[in-house]
Amino acid sequence: DEELDELPISAVMYGEVQTFPDAAALDEALNAAPAGNFRITDDALGVGGPKAKFAMNVAAIRTLKQIETKHRQATLPEQEILSRYVGWGGVADAFDASKDAWQKEYAELQTLLTDEEYRSARESVLNAHYTSPTVIKAMYATLERMGFSTGNVLEPACGIGNFFGLVPESMAASRFYGVELDSITGRIAQLLYPENQIAIQGFETSDYPDHFFDVAIGNVPFGDYGVSDQRYDKHHFLIHDYFFAKALDDLPPIYGSGAMLGNESF
Repeated sequence: DEELDELPISAVMYGEVQTFPDAAALDEALNAAPAGNFRITDDALGVGGPKAKFAMNVAAIRTLKQIETKHRQATLPEQEILSRYVGWGGVADAFDASKDAWQKEYAELQTLLTDEEYRSARESVLNAHYTSPTVIKAMYATLERMGFSTGNVLEPACGIGNFFGLVPESMAASRFYGVELDSITGRIAQLLYPENQIAIQGFETSDYPDHFFDVAIGNVPFGDYGVSDQRYDKHHFLIHDYFFAKALDDLPPIYGSGAMLGNESF
């Protein structure tokens, strides 16, 4: 193995075959090269207790800010760190100054995040619960059985994009669009999936044409509160019902020609 590592080696980078003097030079180039869309291979992604999730979130945010400072795309090793960001659902104690066991974490967030990022992160503790790879794979399997292969796919509350990272090969030629309200989360998604179109905004402010998408898939936020959108205000929808209604309006009007899958709805 050591002798092989010292031999010239070729690999495809930027769409072309390039030859490197040895394995170490290839590893260095791969670690420095901007990565394309991330592929999730770990079914235990994001698993851990509150303190472990906090540590993963902080590592991802630090990596995000380092990349943004250099105005570049993420490398594959950086994407691995970014992919472990799980949001703040279930980590609400990190925002509570009265929790003695979380004083260190509380102070760390004060210096790590801007005022706006902190406000947004604190508000997200109610519904920032990301979907496990096991559930996402089951949803895609259902979509395959429905006959979908290629088209425009919407993820209306995409988080960091786990649904994008688990797209099966049978759907890889589709065009993927994501919407994410939280700035930190959306910026991580853009670095993980640079080939997709990800808008950092509320779903209520998105203005995709009616019937533009063939499929809407994802884990929408659930809660006993509404969203202000003039087109839908008369229905007094709770937030999850609003997401379903607006996403359905983005799909084809003929029954059977479009599909919407949510992990709480099928």
